[in-house]
Amino acid sequence: MRTMPRRAAFLLLSSLCLALLPMAGTHAETIDGRRVVIIDGDTIALGRERLLNVDTPETFRPRCDADLVAGLRAKERLAELLRAGPVGIDRHGEDRYRRTLARLSAGGRDVGEILIAEGLALPWRDGRAAWEERRRHWCGQR
Repeated sequence: MRTMPRRAAFLLLSSLCLALLPMAGTHAETIDGRRVVIIDGDTIALGRERLLNVDTPETFRPRCDADLVAGLRAKERLAELLRAGPVGIDRHGEDRYRRTLARLSAGGRDVGEILIAEGLALPWRDGRAAWEERRRHWCGQR
């Protein structure tokens, strides 16, 4: 039996690697921000992506009126950032609601970091204490 020539083996291995690439843990691409549906300040709908390491006030089930107002401001700003031009998306697994966690960049800048810097989002931390801290931040003491 004759061995496979090196070039054919290389092409076969390269093809296999390319075929498996979509299964890798992260996936980066550029999208047209004008075609993105904005769910709220930290969730967009391509599939169903959530900004990685960022939390904005709720708009679907707000905890208080201030939560809703701040959440709508964050959503509006996210829309402005994404509609300004090409958007980079780098996917990093899923959250417990099966949304894809992703970093978005617009104009070469991390969208989540922009929202945090502008006071429209907080860094994401897990747990009940962090949830209470976010509620107090957006809704005041209770």
